[in-house]
Amino acid sequence: MNYLGIDYGQSKIGLAKASSELPIATPLGVIKNKSAIFEDLEIIIAEEGITQIVVGYPLSLSGEAGPQAKEVDAFIEQLRSLSIPIAKQDERFSTKSAVASGDDDASAAALILQTYLDSRR
Repeated sequence: MNYLGIDYGQSKIGLAKASSELPIATPLGVIKNKSAIFEDLEIIIAEEGITQIVVGYPLSLSGEAGPQAKEVDAFIEQLRSLSIPIAKQDERFSTKSAVASGDDDASAAALILQTYLDSRR
């Protein structure tokens, strides 16, 4: 199985990838969140042979859906048109950890995806 991790943002989207053979998430890149975003994702999914998508889900410290959750839910609903299984992963601290280490949205996507993979072991 090949995984695509997504760190959704209003202006840009961080991407990461991993496989079940080597379950280590690596940053894949950042794409602009624009009108052709789903076409861009479809190309990446085909090129990388993606069979599962993991989207970072914004939860508050108390574990409740954060204010951006509705926007992420709408994004996920549109992603469903790609007919690939989608999982939500708590993204608390992922972006802050990536920023603190000097990395970007792709690194946050890798942290989200790695957390998902680790929880499945």
